[in-house]
Amino acid sequence: MNTKGPSRILIVEDELLVRMFAVDALEEAGFEVAQAGDGAEALAALTAAQTGFAAVIIDLGLPDRSGEQLAREIRATHADVPIVIASGRSEREIRDRFAGDKQIAILVKPYTSGLLLGSLASLGVTGAAK
Repeated sequence: MNTKGPSRILIVEDELLVRMFAVDALEEAGFEVAQAGDGAEALAALTAAQTGFAAVIIDLGLPDRSGEQLAREIRATHADVPIVIASGRSEREIRDRFAGDKQIAILVKPYTSGLLLGSLASLGVTGAAK
């Protein structure tokens, strides 16, 4: 995935401290990171991106819509982009909601940088560590 510079990741997270932690972990792993605090910002970032994203990380509890709804909206226009769903709910409960989508990984909060990077790697998305 790193044929031309760093892979770009879009993180959609309304909790600033969680987002800052994730951005730091992703940048340390060699990713270029775009940030959104809600679904509307995420969709605008996806529309504006000229080169696309290697993956999107979505918090399930966003202020303007559910992460589940956002994932479906993204699928409508970006059918193949890998999506990581982050939530404090049980992995089984979330996995059942997205059972038919092989390009979705589940990341249970609270998570470590290793778990975050592992969820991306499970979808074939890797950075270029500095």
